[in-house]
Formats: sequence, C-alpha cells, structure tokens
Amino acid sequence: MKQKFEKYQQIQLAKALPEYHFQSGDAATIVEILSDGNGKNGYVLEFFDCEGDTLKVITVAEDFIAFPPKHGVVNFRPYKAA
Repeated sequence: MKQKFEKYQQIQLAKALPEYHFQSGDAATIVEILSDGNGKNGYVLEFFDCEGDTLKVITVAEDFIAFPPKHGVVNFRPYKAA
C-alpha cells in the first residue's frame, strides 16, 4: 500500500527546483494539500532555514516530493535566493 503524504509532514524534494534555488533532497514541510478533483494532489511546501525562518512557500505536484529515507542524514547547505 502506498504511503500518503499528510499536512505538516516533513518531506524532501524528489526533483530540483532551480528557479527557486532548491536542490533534490532539500527538506520542506507540507503546509497545505490541494486536490484537482481528479485524484491528483498538489502540495504547498514551506522551506525553512536552520534558524526556523521561512525561505519560500511553493506549490508543487506530487512527483516533486518524497518521503525522507528512514535512516537518512540531514545536511545543511548555504542557500542564496535570487
């Protein structure tokens, strides 16, 4: 059975979002789940810096997000907005 993404769950990007300077594997939190009425969901993601300040809030399709690996390592990297 496929796991379900839930509101306020931490996820990782499955694909890079270069227009926002985010890389595959970057962590975000789902803050809203949107439905197109045809069974496909979109997700509003909030990205935070290591001090808890919001970097960006972005809406993506489900294929842009993934569950973090069970024994994954969190990695911090510098973020430079455009």
